[in-house]
Amino acid sequence: MRKAGLSLGVLTVCGLLGELGLGLSGPAIQSPPAGLYGWDWQIGAQTAVQVRVPPGLRLIDLDGFETTAAQVESLKIQGVYTVCYINAESYEPYRPDSARYPARMKLAVDPNWQDEAFVDMRDVFRPKSVLADILRERLRMCRKKGFQAIEPDNLQNDENVPGGIITLQDQMDFSGWLADEAHALGLAIFQKNGPNKVLLKDRTGRRLADKFDGILTESCQEFDGCVPLAEYVRRGKPALNVEYEQNFLNCVEARRLGINSMFKDLYLRGGREAACRRVACPAGRF
Repeated sequence: MRKAGLSLGVLTVCGLLGELGLGLSGPAIQSPPAGLYGWDWQIGAQTAVQVRVPPGLRLIDLDGFETTAAQVESLKIQGVYTVCYINAESYEPYRPDSARYPARMKLAVDPNWQDEAFVDMRDVFRPKSVLADILRERLRMCRKKGFQAIEPDNLQNDENVPGGIITLQDQMDFSGWLADEAHALGLAIFQKNGPNKVLLKDRTGRRLADKFDGILTESCQEFDGCVPLAEYVRRGKPALNVEYEQNFLNCVEARRLGINSMFKDLYLRGGREAACRRVACPAGRF
């Protein structure tokens, strides 16, 4: 898990701030807001007390397990769009459903979070899939708590798992499957990372930028990978980005591309935590 002041062009605020295939329409989906606006990513907050929402915030991304239904409802009453973080392609030993992951599904240790492992997401297409059941239950948990959208982490196991075990098409097919599952429950869903994949197609023949309801990337400015995010913007969908090194945050570029970019501490802490760090590009003109 990727668990104030004013300067020229930058606003610093922390602590204030199955594939359907049936031709059937599911529950109504509340699309995330498009355009430039204030948002925050506090999935590192371990309790509701650690979360702080500034006035004017339009979207917040919180951990699905640690966030309560009451907290989600309170945020929605304030007019904040709520996104539920779940890890789709990694095993996390501290989750309440972690014992359900069989050893065969854990393909490689995550070098950045060494208690976690990248999983074989191809399992969702196998009969009696364990992973499909786990993820469907996580999606239902998010819906039951009242979240409006999903942020599924690690949609890049074609790159994360060494040896070419997971192909690019395997990854595309899983990403498309997960989007369909979320939509079937009336949940919007963000593409997580993989900006080079936005125009590639899943097994249903649809591009990710058409299937997902927005995109959230990490460090696209540091690695010069932000331009593809504009495909979402052109479709009237939000593009969100976080930089973990403040010197890479470029608000001029972000605004030109229509991306909501900000700097955050690596652990994406809650706004009330002393170690929280957040520098956001202003949504207005500068």
